[in-house]
Amino acid sequence: MLAEHYLTIKSAHVGLVMLSGSLFFLRGIAVLCGLRWAMHASVRYTSYLIDTGLLTAALMLLGILRLNPFTQPWLLVKLGLLVAYIVCGSYALKRAPTPVGKAVAFTAALACFVTIYLVARGAWGVRAW
Repeated sequence: MLAEHYLTIKSAHVGLVMLSGSLFFLRGIAVLCGLRWAMHASVRYTSYLIDTGLLTAALMLLGILRLNPFTQPWLLVKLGLLVAYIVCGSYALKRAPTPVGKAVAFTAALACFVTIYLVARGAWGVRAW
């Protein structure tokens, strides 16, 4: 049964969060510094692989805990912030036409990431798992 692996899946989820956030941070700094490696295919595909694992672990946790993100306010907040993080991250790394736009989008994406973390940790009185 999947529930027997809860701690392993949760640990993988937390580890993948840290990997994903760290790689995004490094890529964002590199893009702002004009370094080409940040957008190299191997780096992008590594990011996709990490994020796919992260999403898979999150969905497994939702299934194990029988949580519906649309009935749990803290999960709904995290989901909305995740969408904002993805959009801001896309502008920070590629879509913003100017360096200032990339910097603003990068800052906004990092703010979303930190807020997602704080919500998950229950910083605003909302307890996550």
